[in-house]
Amino acid sequence: MLKKTEMARTLSVAYAAAVMGAVVAPVALAQSNASGNIYGRVEAPAGATILLTNTDTALKRLVTPAADGSYTATAMPIGHYKIELQRDGSVVNTVEIDVLVGRGVEASFVAPGAKTVRITGHRSSIDVSSANNGATFTAKELAALPIAQSVEAIVQLAPNTTRADPRYPAGASIGGGGASENAYYINGFPVANPLTQLGASELPFGAIAQAQVMTGGFGAEFGRSIGGVINITTKSGTNNWEVGAQYSIEPNALRAKAKDVYYARTGDPNNTATDGTIHAINHLNTDTVKKYGAYVGGPIIEDKLFMFIAAEQTRENSGKVADTIDGSPEVSGWQDDRNKTTRYLGKFDWNITDNHRLEWTTIGDKPVTDRTLSGFDYASGSRTGVVSGTAHYESLANITPTIGARSNILKYTGNLTDALTVTALYGRNHTSHVSSLGGYDPAIPQIIITATGKNPDFPMDNINRQPFSGTISSPSSYDKVTSQRFDLEYKLGQHLIRGGFDNNKLSSYGAGDMTAGGSSWNYDHTATPNAPITLNGYSTTVAAGSGSGATGYFVSHRIFNDITAAFSDQSAQYLEDRWQYNKDLLLTIGLRDEQYKNKNGLGQTFLEVNNQLNPRFAAVWDANGDSSLKVYGSAGRYSIQIPTHVAIRGASVSTLTRQYFTYTGIGANGVPTGLTAITPVTSADNEFGQPKLYQTVAAQNLKPSYQDEITLGFEKAWSPDFNFGVKGTYRKLRSTIDDFCDQRPFDAWAAAHNVDTSNWNGFACASINPGRTNDFLVDFSGTGTNLTPVSLTAKDMGFDSPSRTYAALDFLAEHPMHNGWYGKINYTLSRSRGNTEGQTLSAVAQTDVAATETWDHREIMEHASGLLPNDRRHQIKAFGIYEINRQWSLGGNALIASGQPESCLGNYPQALQDADPGFPDYGSAYHYCGVGGANTPAPQGSAGRLPWDVRFDMDVVYKPARLNGLSFKLDIFNLFNKQTVQQIDQVYNTASGAISPTYGTPGAFVGYTAPRSMKFTAEYNHRF
Repeated sequence: MLKKTEMARTLSVAYAAAVMGAVVAPVALAQSNASGNIYGRVEAPAGATILLTNTDTALKRLVTPAADGSYTATAMPIGHYKIELQRDGSVVNTVEIDVLVGRGVEASFVAPGAKTVRITGHRSSIDVSSANNGATFTAKELAALPIAQSVEAIVQLAPNTTRADPRYPAGASIGGGGASENAYYINGFPVANPLTQLGASELPFGAIAQAQVMTGGFGAEFGRSIGGVINITTKSGTNNWEVGAQYSIEPNALRAKAKDVYYARTGDPNNTATDGTIHAINHLNTDTVKKYGAYVGGPIIEDKLFMFIAAEQTRENSGKVADTIDGSPEVSGWQDDRNKTTRYLGKFDWNITDNHRLEWTTIGDKPVTDRTLSGFDYASGSRTGVVSGTAHYESLANITPTIGARSNILKYTGNLTDALTVTALYGRNHTSHVSSLGGYDPAIPQIIITATGKNPDFPMDNINRQPFSGTISSPSSYDKVTSQRFDLEYKLGQHLIRGGFDNNKLSSYGAGDMTAGGSSWNYDHTATPNAPITLNGYSTTVAAGSGSGATGYFVSHRIFNDITAAFSDQSAQYLEDRWQYNKDLLLTIGLRDEQYKNKNGLGQTFLEVNNQLNPRFAAVWDANGDSSLKVYGSAGRYSIQIPTHVAIRGASVSTLTRQYFTYTGIGANGVPTGLTAITPVTSADNEFGQPKLYQTVAAQNLKPSYQDEITLGFEKAWSPDFNFGVKGTYRKLRSTIDDFCDQRPFDAWAAAHNVDTSNWNGFACASINPGRTNDFLVDFSGTGTNLTPVSLTAKDMGFDSPSRTYAALDFLAEHPMHNGWYGKINYTLSRSRGNTEGQTLSAVAQTDVAATETWDHREIMEHASGLLPNDRRHQIKAFGIYEINRQWSLGGNALIASGQPESCLGNYPQALQDADPGFPDYGSAYHYCGVGGANTPAPQGSAGRLPWDVRFDMDVVYKPARLNGLSFKLDIFNLFNKQTVQQIDQVYNTASGAISPTYGTPGAFVGYTAPRSMKFTAEYNHRF
């Protein structure tokens, strides 16, 4: 009989680690599968065998302990297992455990004569097989917590994660990384948006079996991320048939009114008409969301072939004011959207034998938006009802709810021997981007009038405007991803040798954007028309033009078009040794090598990086020898690839021009007449629509973009009712890749080397390693073939080394699911500081990933060091569940976080501009603030912080005792309706040098957190 003390000790460890494993479980193992490890130890191993049986599918695996009694079974499908210790053909001991994706689960037999120990409802112990950081969430936990049904919401539950700028689709910052620096997987297949790496396709939320959020410390099998890794595992069929259905509604009637946005008070005399007045109306917004879902799963052939099929559709009907008061609301100021997102999953598992398994996963994710634009009158606060345009969109960033894809994944797992396991994966996905615009007239340019640009001599109240603003996409474009992966694990004594390789091919066709209407006319004003003014790098005086110039009114004609194709090939190899140095100490030593190349629309390789060597090391010490106290640490190098988007402007034909005029009249379409040019056609980046030589658009000696990381922490199972832990993380960016667009260093080099530049078309942009010496090829001769090698040092380009450091301390405390309640609180103290955010630029939400304006020329980087946008000094996350009784339960989810630091981006000081006639003026893009050209330094992150982000969500669940399988749930999001500012305009100056009327103003339509809303859900689940 098992001694009471032994039973108490076993249950104590089980209880104490229950949610430590459930919600903040360290995560590990290969991204190529959806499996976990079972490991343990047997006393007196001679003659013993271990039989592992999946109780849901009857899959079996027999392993033999090593001479020291240890055993490991790798690549085990997730699920519930019965572990049997056998001697002479008889079962002498049994343990039951749950296998989580990417986790090691211990099932040891340390008392050879003991009877069965059955551990159910709790995780068995702290995972001492991995030093990885992050969290694992099961389907049951996700269903119980009050969160939005999205992967983005899951990510925000994990420590070391923050919301990125809301203008980035599905943006999450993990460990101080940029929104594009995360990797996303479903069943081991990469599903991140290949064009920009912002967000990823998803599956029916109810089809998620487990979700991992890895925030650091992951092993050599993972790569292509200097942020985090999100790894989703889908549900599978079992030997029991099960069906279910769900319906939810989030009605507009129970949604609080959204905050209106008012112009900030700038104090500039030019802004007296706007300061403190209405900028954007949001309180008229309406939004109702309905979701329908169903699933069925079970055995096609018992014990052999299983299926799980799920589908859901979300329908959202919304109406809102979609243009600011200074835009053209009378034409397209009201927007009605009919969003429909259809998702499905088909998962088929074939246990060919107990040692050979085949899986096929098919996933569909199709977000569609049908939009109607009509007029809105700010004066009366009412709609005009006059429809100006309609549109149909599919999978378009910042328009449709998400970016979807169709994916098919085939995976084989073979346990060839007790010591050798192989997995192989092949998958493809396809994303169609559709933009069908009704009422769009390509011959009508956009008319944009700044708050100070309204010329009283020429009212424009009744002009025929272009109903579509900003940029538009190609009518039809698409992305494709093909991925292959092979992994091998071999047990050799105390060493588990792991290795593998993968190969991804990404293609984007018809990618890019163009100005709606082909071009735009932007009306502006200067209060000093006779004083010199710099417009897009050209010095002039507005009064030099006729007509409107005398009173300081001018207009610019702007054209942008970069639609093209883009491609990328990515590959990687890794080798890792997990060495069980002794019973209590596990050492992991690994090396990963990554390569990638980016190609332009003609398939020409213009950017190539090889030998991204990423060494990794980790150590885990089971301090008490019973999995109750884990001390762990890791050190490693992590790198990130460049998305296909970099080819669009960087390596293909692109146009980005401006020309400035004065005028004497305005036509029926708002186009100025009687024009007098006060500048020539200008382009800050020399983008005049000319072809680009692929050899010249990237440095020839590019080094990888990577960062180094070190972590150290411990986790302690203190008692059956309390767990706690502390972890420290330090990350430092060592190298980055971005584009450089400054011709001046090349002019200086040519002059110093007596090179004739009379036939040169000039320098546009090229991808570089900022802060390093970069070697270029330049077509000074204008022949396209006789290219000149040019080497520029960091000093030549005027750059310091790139810098981004992230330091964090995480403190966590948990009450495992015991005595009817579970709770967890995590406090993160962190700082993110440097001169570059990474691949993104949140201050202006630039989506030219890895081709931002950050490093375009040296003046932009002056005073760029400071607190970075993703810095959140303090962050508290707390969530939990309280079961009142078997029928009623409550859930809560709270966030208290410091606001992000803000920058002030203004014009470069006029005196410094005048001292350099070749200055490539980007307007209000520099770390200087002031008016009249006398701008003074304003270091990054020094313009204050946004308010604290405070939010509390809760739910109530009712499960009628007499109707087994039926449940009703009420979710209340943002219970206290605390709508806090989450984004403001950081651009300080207008073109004339005055203070922008929108500086410091919250984003018109995403500037505040969402108002309180309620969702009702009815769900039925039945297992036969």
